[in-house]
Amino acid sequence: MLSGTRQVTVTRVDGFEAGLSLTDDGRLAEVDDDSGRQLFVPTPLDGQDFLIKSYRGAGGGPGTGEPRCWQVRNPGNSQPLVVQGAACNEDEPRQRFTIAPAEGADEAFLISNNSAYLRHSRENGLILEELGDAAPTTSFRFNDNGPAPDQK
Repeated sequence: MLSGTRQVTVTRVDGFEAGLSLTDDGRLAEVDDDSGRQLFVPTPLDGQDFLIKSYRGAGGGPGTGEPRCWQVRNPGNSQPLVVQGAACNEDEPRQRFTIAPAEGADEAFLISNNSAYLRHSRENGLILEELGDAAPTTSFRFNDNGPAPDQK
């Protein structure tokens, strides 16, 4: 599923029914409906680094449109880092996400960018946070949804 040829939905391991979506306002969030862009194609760059492209809807029907890529955004004012959609650019460091197996969990992965890990916060939803010496607390599953759309 991490070959760049499969599209996936992403769910937080302890997130119940919700899945990740680039919402219509462009921020990565958990949703329990079919809103936003919920189909993702983790496209390998080098090592464990990926460009995570997003496509429209959970059904994968026609009209997926141009992909948007996950990109780290610092909103400032002491607010946590978040992920937003942006035009895809594999040379942009804020779009290079590391996907690594979570220790002690089958088929679960940690997602990070430049040592800041994607995690769920009660107050702020999905955020990226540097953990220091603490172990990551949020892991994700990738659920296969068939072949990726043609990439030109």
